[in-house]
Amino acid sequence: MALTMVHLLAADNWAAGHRRYADSPEFFLGAISPDAIHIRDHGDKSRKDLFHLYNWQSPHPDKVVEYWREHRAPFDIGYGVHVLTDAQWVPRYKARLKGLFRPDGRLDIDRYYNETFITDFKLYRAIPRLREILDMIETAEAPSDHPLLTAGEFDQWRRKIVAAYRGECPKTGVAQYVDEAYVLSFAADCVPMIDAVYGRSDLPAG
Repeated sequence: MALTMVHLLAADNWAAGHRRYADSPEFFLGAISPDAIHIRDHGDKSRKDLFHLYNWQSPHPDKVVEYWREHRAPFDIGYGVHVLTDAQWVPRYKARLKGLFRPDGRLDIDRYYNETFITDFKLYRAIPRLREILDMIETAEAPSDHPLLTAGEFDQWRRKIVAAYRGECPKTGVAQYVDEAYVLSFAADCVPMIDAVYGRSDLPAG
């Protein structure tokens, strides 16, 4: 449920300690690509956890270890970083951002998406590195042999994301809870878990 710039910030923070990925367009394409399920299923989220390696709303790191032991290209590393970011995003806002929830305990979807979109677009415009990464993503080659989604779906999602962030934010107002400081803090704090899972996966260090 984290939006694109959250994922790119987290991926870039993690890649600072793994320089082989820091300038890889394919790594960053992978870091947005689990959400390409929306090209196939549109607004239906019933299969989203499957395509997020069962890490969409809570952490199941063993699933990412299994995936990384079989799929080791930079794109696949980015794909795993994405799902591990989501795995931490949901428990954190549930614990820390009580104001996003209605009295009956349900997430206020309208407020949540209003705030997350506002902040995501602000970050894209404020941080040159995010614009650089989006340019890199445009040049990446989508894999033709991914076990869950097709190269065409990855490409359609990439083009949709690039066009969206180069346009105007679809929401208005001020973010009270999911603001820039919250996102930047989260994107730094989620790195240790990703590192730990990567370290279990027999992948190259550094």
